[in-house]
Amino acid sequence: MRSRNRQYLVSVDHLRAYAAVLVLLCHGTHMISPHLGESPNKAPHGWLYSDNPLATLVLEGHTGVALFMVLSGFIFTIGTLGKDIRYGRFLGNRMLRIFPLYLALIILGVGAHKQGADLLAVLQSLAGLGNLPGSLDLGAVSSMWWAIAVELQFYLLFPLLSRLLSKHGPVALFKLLGAIAVIRTLVWASAAGGINVNSMLYYSLAGRIDQFLMGMVAAWFFVHHRKWFQGALKVGIATALVTSAIWAFNQTHSFQEGHATRLLWVDVEGALWSLVVLTYVATVSSTGMVSRGIAKVGEMSFSVYLLHYMVVTVFVSRRWGIELTGRPVTDAFITASAAVLPITLTAAVVTFHGIERPFLRWRRAYLLPDQPKATAHPPAPKVALVSPR
Repeated sequence: MRSRNRQYLVSVDHLRAYAAVLVLLCHGTHMISPHLGESPNKAPHGWLYSDNPLATLVLEGHTGVALFMVLSGFIFTIGTLGKDIRYGRFLGNRMLRIFPLYLALIILGVGAHKQGADLLAVLQSLAGLGNLPGSLDLGAVSSMWWAIAVELQFYLLFPLLSRLLSKHGPVALFKLLGAIAVIRTLVWASAAGGINVNSMLYYSLAGRIDQFLMGMVAAWFFVHHRKWFQGALKVGIATALVTSAIWAFNQTHSFQEGHATRLLWVDVEGALWSLVVLTYVATVSSTGMVSRGIAKVGEMSFSVYLLHYMVVTVFVSRRWGIELTGRPVTDAFITASAAVLPITLTAAVVTFHGIERPFLRWRRAYLLPDQPKATAHPPAPKVALVSPR
């Protein structure tokens, strides 16, 4: 069983690596291409578009954040379904996972950008509210911190949501999703066009909670009906569906133009990535050298995510780029793949092993032991198993 669980974790790390690289390539392509020339596929507001579905995966690579959030709900639920959680220890483990690198970046970033920091801004960011006005603004250093805030807010809710799922099954979470969708639609409609769509649906738990919940539902199906989702064909179908949806999202200019369809998109995006996670983890169990190498990138994905924007900004500020084809977007993608990615991975190796990993060893088991059922003849005492971390 332990070997099988290790295989599932490797598959999850594959997807973490994919999500991190997708976000990096998206930022690199969008940010580096302008100083390499003017793209014919750029809209007046500056966003890039393509008729090629594979290209739109990169141009809309922000969808990797949705995949990250689905994965969070998925992996926590697999480990806790049907179990009682020690709330304090769970949050403590989450702090050990997030805060060592986060705190290091805050200290170093504030030292370099004191004009964007004051005590209240520091406290707000530390309290998990870094996606709200008044939090730290440290340029490229803090550009990705909004996602940390959303994750921390979800962690506060997860033990309650896990108990709800364990007691009442996925129907309870679907009802919750429906209630959230109704309230969110009413908020949108009552504002009469006065809402910043990305502030509400992209940078906020108000828009992201659906994706966490769908990851939790995917974990429930994985635990109870894993065989339904096994098979390379099913992985291919799920991947084709999410790629087609992202292509359609790109063609309708939805990220920048704030269509009301964005209210539906948060659920479509979350559901399709949940299907990818479910089919991939149920099917892929490789532990070969290449598989382990990709998984190592996934293991370091938090460092990759937090560091890559600074690396991209270095290339932008110095107007560096690999100009091979004369096509700005293609050359920007090549630059991101061949230069930004390896530099970021190298930096991530250093920060993961120097800052993250030592603290990960301090995590403690946070699941309460199962309570024995009453019987007419109680069994002899057994040695308690250590619950998963």
